[in-house]
Amino acid sequence: MNMLTHPSPATQRPRERARHWRAADGIDLFEADYKRFTFPKHSHDYYAFGTVLNGAEKFTTRGTSHIARRGQLIAMNPMQVHDGGPACEDGYHYQVLFINPKIFADLVTEISPKSKGLPCFSQHVINDPDLHLLLQKLHRLFAPESQHLSSDLERDTQLFYGAARLSLRHADAAPYDFKPGAEDRRVRQVIDYMNSHQDENISLESLAALTGLSRFHLLRVFREATGLPPHTYLNHMRLRRAKRMLFDGFSIADTAAATGFADQSHLNRHFKAMWGVSPSAFITHTR
Repeated sequence: MNMLTHPSPATQRPRERARHWRAADGIDLFEADYKRFTFPKHSHDYYAFGTVLNGAEKFTTRGTSHIARRGQLIAMNPMQVHDGGPACEDGYHYQVLFINPKIFADLVTEISPKSKGLPCFSQHVINDPDLHLLLQKLHRLFAPESQHLSSDLERDTQLFYGAARLSLRHADAAPYDFKPGAEDRRVRQVIDYMNSHQDENISLESLAALTGLSRFHLLRVFREATGLPPHTYLNHMRLRRAKRMLFDGFSIADTAAATGFADQSHLNRHFKAMWGVSPSAFITHTR
């Protein structure tokens, strides 16, 4: 007699899925289950603390490759350039907690009043089973479908515990300067200009004229300072602004126009490459 075999629950799970939502002011949550999707080089303006639930993720940052496996955590500083993708055939399922640097620094100052500056995480793959469970708990507490089951007091308390464990056990002694281009005034000048003119078609020639550098020299010093060429850095600025606008209720069309993208299709392509979800799917989980 022939026996029927059934796929395992892991096989039955829909793959290449992701959702991104705002848990509170300055705190975002992200969960994804990827089999083939890969992130290009990018950075976040928030701290990013991920925990791998299944499979394994590989990523490269500051010239070093890492693999985070099930039960391990990933710590990424603000504006730190990195990529990401599956490290095994089954892909990976992970959750990420994004925290505004000021909010995180304020929490750390309460925990350790003598601390100065922003915490720095040079260890990007962390083994801490208790923290792994705590980050999962934070996701459950802040998830839109279950927030009504917990109180503000419980969520604030668990967030405080998480910040304490991260900073006291895993942060470096020296503070972190996350401002890109701090080592070169001209790079900061370019970043400030691009930030103020995101909706314009900025040319390399205009940036070179702004700084008094040749185009070649500007490209070299900018990449050395930020890890990205100017056009990629500008694109990431636009995408972060697009995410904030969608959070705040703007339409996809208005967001595309305000952030310098040619149309909704152009925004959609870049948004999905950066965040792993389309703008419409992003809106579904944030409003």
